Amino acid sequence: MSSFVSFPKDFIWGAATSSFQIEGSPLADGAAPSNWYEWTKTPGKIAGGDNADLACDHYHRYASDVLLMKQMGLHAYRFSFSWPRLVPERGKINEKALDFYKRLLDELQKSNITPYATLFHWEVPVWAKGGWENRETAIAFAEYAQALFEKLGDRISFWATHNEPVVTAQLGYLWGYFPPGLANRSVFATVTHHLNLSHGLAVKAFRQGRYPGEIGWVLALAPVRPASQKPEDLRQAERIDILQNRIFMDPSMGRGYPEYLFEFSKRPEGPLEDDLKLIAQPVDFLGVNHYFPLVGRYAPGVNIFDNDFAFENGKPMNDLDWEINPGAFYDLLIRLWKDYGYKKLLVTENGIPTRDSLRSLDETLNDDLRIHYLGNYLAAAQKAIQEGVPLKGYFAWSLMDNFEWAHGYDPRFGLIYVDFKTQERRFKKSAHWYQKVIADNGFDLAGLPRTPAYRLLGAEGKKNRSF
Repeated sequence: MSSFVSFPKDFIWGAATSSFQIEGSPLADGAAPSNWYEWTKTPGKIAGGDNADLACDHYHRYASDVLLMKQMGLHAYRFSFSWPRLVPERGKINEKALDFYKRLLDELQKSNITPYATLFHWEVPVWAKGGWENRETAIAFAEYAQALFEKLGDRISFWATHNEPVVTAQLGYLWGYFPPGLANRSVFATVTHHLNLSHGLAVKAFRQGRYPGEIGWVLALAPVRPASQKPEDLRQAERIDILQNRIFMDPSMGRGYPEYLFEFSKRPEGPLEDDLKLIAQPVDFLGVNHYFPLVGRYAPGVNIFDNDFAFENGKPMNDLDWEINPGAFYDLLIRLWKDYGYKKLLVTENGIPTRDSLRSLDETLNDDLRIHYLGNYLAAAQKAIQEGVPLKGYFAWSLMDNFEWAHGYDPRFGLIYVDFKTQERRFKKSAHWYQKVIADNGFDLAGLPRTPAYRLLGAEGKKNRSF
């Protein structure tokens, strides 16, 4: 029996990045400061005191980076625009910033790589006072989206409005790990609603402008399993599913908000029913970002969710203490198809970190662990495709090592190794493997590394959720 995992002939193979994580030069050429720029300048917010002032210096090295993409054989490249770079003050487009992205698009076109553009990957301009608590930020975002559709709509055929709005809402306004650093349940529903509204307004602008191509958005989705069959754990798993997955999927699919959102947080002010009609406009695709499943375990007072996210001893985990579970990925894809009826799915992020603080340079470069991870998650995706899931492409996270938000530079997700002191790029073993996967439109499952050095959650006790 063949162990070759093959994909449809028109399957899209890509890799992904985000602007703040790779570009560097965050204030260059008249850019406005962002919430993240200011956050990195706040003592104690970023591990190791790191910042993204240089990052991967992609702002200057974009042309050689595209050549690396071409060498890898990528069909497509998912990247994000920097809102504060492009719009230094409301209503004004920064032409120098626009020229940078035009040059990037020129290089992608020369290399026959299709751009998949994301409008928002967490960077809010500082002029957007009140951030996502303020309804005006949603309106300003739609203005920015429309400006880019007008200026680049003839060159980009695939647009995503948001990347992982649940992370913006949760980590910024509930957990306090990301800007603005709040832990305030009362504003969570309002922030969630304004993120949804900004998406709906941008889709409306795209449809009304009759721009060519497709538009969707990218959600961080995680299956939630109950820790036990106790009624309180079953109920808790349902609540975590609502707060992680359904508060964005349900309204965008015309189902409104799950009522539990307004038990957890204060109901937003404003014309909610009219807004929900705006939010529910059909999308052409859903981008699926998936890294780990979640556990629903009722634990009053342990955190703002009253939930112990720890998984069971003996489970394999990555260097950020996230559970590795390809079966959960398969379950997620089946659910999106059967329960929500999405007609087109793209895996827009999936990958594994290796920490410099836990790994040798040899382990980082000869990353059998990443090959094993990607291979098994791709096998789960292919199984879902065989059963009818309309999954049309896969974007590995990430193209290259980069600034990993609050973790700084310690975790490396890249297929390409970046020496952050010299800016030298090197293909890791996984990059060569992925290059062959793309060329062969599949891979031999039996040929994956047999014993990757995953960490196991052991008897030292439970781990809580780690970001």
